[in-house]
This record gives sequence, C-alpha cells and structure tokens, in this order.
Amino acid sequence: MLRFVNVCLVLGLGVLASVIYQAKYEARGLDERIIVLNKELETERDSIAVLRAEWSLLNRPERIERLAKKYIKLVPPHARQLVLLDEVTERDFQHSAAKPAKPIKSASIKTAVHSSE
Repeated sequence: MLRFVNVCLVLGLGVLASVIYQAKYEARGLDERIIVLNKELETERDSIAVLRAEWSLLNRPERIERLAKKYIKLVPPHARQLVLLDEVTERDFQHSAAKPAKPIKSASIKTAVHSSE
C-alpha cells in the first residue's frame, strides 16, 4: 500500500511540475507580448504627437488666411452689404428664400504629380 501511495505522489508531482512549467511558459509569452504592445503603444504615441504638431502647423491662422486669399479669392464686404439686425424684416427672409442661391465657384487646387522615370 505504501508503494502505491509513493507512485501516486510521484505521478502527482510530475503532473504538477508539467502544469507549473506550462504556466511559466505562458507567463513568459505574455510578458513578451506586453513588451511588444508597450513598444507599439509608444510608437503610436509618437505618431500622435507628430500628427498633433502637423495639425497645429496646418491650422495656423496666417496659413489659412494666405491659402484663402490664394484659392478662394474672397473680398471684404462692402458697407452696403452690412445691415443691422433691427433692420431685417420677415419679408427679407422670404425674399432670400424665394431666390435660389448662386453656386459658389470652387477653386481648383493644382497638385504636382511627380513621376519617377
């Protein structure tokens, strides 16, 4: 009977050792995955920082004003185009709704296509 208990204990220890080894192996794999994910996260954070810098560069008011002058060609409003809110009547709204709005000419932006020949 004692021999049977010893054999069961040895087999149990063997099974337990293999389970612990598998758990340790999985934990190492998860640690490596965490390291990879942290590197990817840092890369994405750097990319976001670059994109934010580009966004703030592209959204500078001076740049937008320069591009608007170049492509949209807007002119300042004349004094006769400005009215006070008290001077606007319901008839003005009906009058403007009856006339279809003129389509705005969109400026075509020319892009240079570089061919690598």
